[in-house]
Amino acid sequence: MTGPLFPGLSAILNLHPLFVHFPIAFFIGSALMEIIAVFYHERFHMVATWLLYLGVFSSVLTVGSGFGAASSIAAHDPRGHDAPAHDFIHIHRNWMLTTTSFGIFQAIFCLWVNQRNKWPRHRWGLLIGSLILASLVSLGADRGARLVFEFGVGVNPEIIDQSTKGEHLDGGHGH
Repeated sequence: MTGPLFPGLSAILNLHPLFVHFPIAFFIGSALMEIIAVFYHERFHMVATWLLYLGVFSSVLTVGSGFGAASSIAAHDPRGHDAPAHDFIHIHRNWMLTTTSFGIFQAIFCLWVNQRNKWPRHRWGLLIGSLILASLVSLGADRGARLVFEFGVGVNPEIIDQSTKGEHLDGGHGH
């Protein structure tokens, strides 16, 4: 399916890159809107609420695609469990499972608060929860970025082989 329409996704063997940015943007956006709601006007709380719900929905999809990506990468890396990033994939996975779980908890709490019109009483709890969630997603995303940019996870192994054999260009950008 991805070949002719999305050749970039075919090269990296998974769909995870399509989803990863959504929970990051939604959870951080939710925290920013909750800050504005607490310090400026409560009407921004509903924006924060919907961003939180979208963040949870997208994080569930992202976690699912992440498991697919990990399986895909493991199946195509001849080094298997000896690959340099193998253990680090588990660290990233654990951060993101924690983030998604906390996001679900935060969304349930927010739903409870909103259904009972108790935002004024619980606004500080929602704000603190939103800031924790934004921190968790940032830490987990950092671990994901390290997988790609430090360990080369998901990068076409043939490209890595070519660059290690000296077939890459020197730093002068001599095209």
